[in-house]
Amino acid sequence: MFIIPLFSGTLNTGSYFGFVIGGVTVLLGIFTPKLFSNAKKAVRYIFRAVLIIYGVLAVYAITLSAFMIANMNDAPEKDGSRTVIVLGCQVRRDGPSLMLRRRLDAACSYLSTDTKADCIVSGGKGDNEHISEAEAMYEALVNDGISESRISKEDKSSSTYENLLFSKQILEDSGKPLRIAIVTDGFHQWRARLQAESLGYDVKCVSAATPWYLVPVYWVREWFALSYLFVFGV
Repeated sequence: MFIIPLFSGTLNTGSYFGFVIGGVTVLLGIFTPKLFSNAKKAVRYIFRAVLIIYGVLAVYAITLSAFMIANMNDAPEKDGSRTVIVLGCQVRRDGPSLMLRRRLDAACSYLSTDTKADCIVSGGKGDNEHISEAEAMYEALVNDGISESRISKEDKSSSTYENLLFSKQILEDSGKPLRIAIVTDGFHQWRARLQAESLGYDVKCVSAATPWYLVPVYWVREWFALSYLFVFGV
């Protein structure tokens, strides 16, 4: 399941560690019975320690996953009380990437239902992007029928934290409350929420549908991103 994303050009931390996790699991399954029945006592102790560490890490990953799933389904009220913040993702020459297009679809669906809600599209211009992510999202939402007057652009950010920090300034400058609905992929919602709440936001979540073959890679990568956040903060 970690091989399929390679055909779409997806290679990141989740890809590398996905192969490592899969390889270690297979090796443990093959060698555990042999080592415990034939190996010397010292080797068995070492291998037992490895199994314990692997088990602890597995429980940690399952716990993270449970919180990720809980947060991806925390839908907002549709009463116009929240500003929608769409977090940026890669922009290609021919338009939004597949993942960004899914986020825009989720945002458009929500905004079409909650017609009183305004929106901030947040994302700067990367080195390999010809326009800012905010500009690409703005154009896409307008083309999808969302009124220009409902959309603000934040086009300086380069990370999730900056998405939220710079969007906060837009809300404060316009006198709006920090009640938001974050639009991003489901696997990313918990980390985005933790960072948003550290900035004083009241948060709900509108999750985009990640392409199924990309979920394993990005899910594993998110474990490491969350762990980094827990240890080092922003």
